Amino acid sequence: MASRPPRLIVRTLTVTVVGVAVLLSLVFVVVSLNMRQQVRQNVAATLESTQHVFAELESLRQRELRARAAILAENPTLKAAMDTFAAESPGADEEWRVQLVATVTRELEKLESHVEADAIVLVDQRNQTLAAVGRLAGQWPVGSRATFTVKPTAPDAGEGILHTSGVAYRTVWVNLELDDVVIGTLYVATLVDDHYADVLGRASNAQIAVVTDGRIVAATLPAAAARAFDLLVAATKPAEGTVELNGEAFAFRRLLDIGDASFYALGSIDELSKTATAAAMRTMGLVAGGAMLLALLGSVWLARTIASPIDRLSRSVEAVAESRHFAGDLPRSGSSRELDALSDTFNDLMASVTAAEAETEAAYTGAIRALAAALDARDPYTAGHSERVSMFSVAVGRTLSLSEPELEILRLGALLHDIGKIGVPDALLRKAGALTDAEYEQIKQHPVLGARILRSVPFLSPHIPIVELHHERPDGRGYPYGLQSDAIPLAARIVHVADAYDAMTSARAYRGARSSTMAIEELWCCAGTAFDTAIVEAFVMTLRQMQEPETLESPQPLSAVHV
Repeated sequence: MASRPPRLIVRTLTVTVVGVAVLLSLVFVVVSLNMRQQVRQNVAATLESTQHVFAELESLRQRELRARAAILAENPTLKAAMDTFAAESPGADEEWRVQLVATVTRELEKLESHVEADAIVLVDQRNQTLAAVGRLAGQWPVGSRATFTVKPTAPDAGEGILHTSGVAYRTVWVNLELDDVVIGTLYVATLVDDHYADVLGRASNAQIAVVTDGRIVAATLPAAAARAFDLLVAATKPAEGTVELNGEAFAFRRLLDIGDASFYALGSIDELSKTATAAAMRTMGLVAGGAMLLALLGSVWLARTIASPIDRLSRSVEAVAESRHFAGDLPRSGSSRELDALSDTFNDLMASVTAAEAETEAAYTGAIRALAAALDARDPYTAGHSERVSMFSVAVGRTLSLSEPELEILRLGALLHDIGKIGVPDALLRKAGALTDAEYEQIKQHPVLGARILRSVPFLSPHIPIVELHHERPDGRGYPYGLQSDAIPLAARIVHVADAYDAMTSARAYRGARSSTMAIEELWCCAGTAFDTAIVEAFVMTLRQMQEPETLESPQPLSAVHV
């Protein structure tokens, strides 16, 4: 079993007892001041590291919350309920209006479990609170004018600090739009209180104080220390410094400004220095003038022993912060338990950041699958269509040796390829007979509408070309832009073939399902015109690998038929 490194206090006592046995009182004063300054610098360095970690964690949390709020705002049933309310409430009697509000509230309650927040509030276009759910929903009176003020982090940021009823909330908000018309605003709010500060403190391993409007609204400090910080710091909100709180010296640093709220981290200088100072006082009492040289040599050795590991650790933390690569662990210094504990704590924190990123990615994927399933559910004939197109597309992508990032874009883009049909009436999607020219033109708008929907959610931007261009054809007769050949992205060409195959082999209201053999014949027949020939070849090869017996023969092309 490897031996444990000695504590810093043990090394300090050893050097002091051996080297500073007769050091003069003047040397004691100098060493004591130097020790306190070193502790002050260490606390400041720790708070600086905390600032980087805190900013990264807060950024991750807010990106996830904004993404989830945006997905909630795109929920078709909530939009439909809001649209119905906006259309019918002006001329409705009180009983019918209450029923309309209840419908909107029920839809909001269904979405509540998808977001961790103290309140989710829906405000209509007249700035009246229409519905509120969550633990603190009672603080948002339904039916009354929304009396709150919002301090965004930046103009049009969609996030910031919201003040209502004398309390502050950490809030993100997003507009509900239908046909490019804002029909309401969705607020996702978390109460900024001592519990909120405690969560931040545990995540950043520091004392936390939150200041807004010149006063503390949340803190992990004891009550007396919090009141002193309120008087000495909250009104002016300096960036950093030292302050005495209830007889104890603290270093503080402003971690982040969100709206009109400032988040501070504090570290106790006295708590870290009092043990070392007390030991030095007992030892330095025996100091004599003849030990000056020995004290100097011992101090130089001690400074190198302590400063070098701290400097290496500081450089390692700075390198991680600059590279934003959290996978590797910081090595232990082996010089002291405290520094090793600091390295372990930082490694645990980075592991939590990595896990949070993985959870966020899983949440994104789940939300996309939910959107695709909601779209397929509108028509019993298309149930599972998006999942099958995604499966076929990824399989073809593997046959074409696409990279894993490209396959991931292909998988999620194929899931979302028909998302624009959200804006197509059910009567057209389920029509049993042939479509009129006008109806067909309306159907052809769904790729453009889908791309417009995805542009409102930044993390979905890599999938927009698939959604917008999966109906383009090599011969230029596709839509919406009439692109030709290689002007069409490879991923869109793959999804076009997979979409056509699944459509032909699935039953529809206006026809029965074709066999796999007939569908393959049609793909071969239209290769080079409607479909990319290389993609059709890869698709047939993929079906063989999936062991579908009907595709083992390469059929001769039949007459071209519109798919």
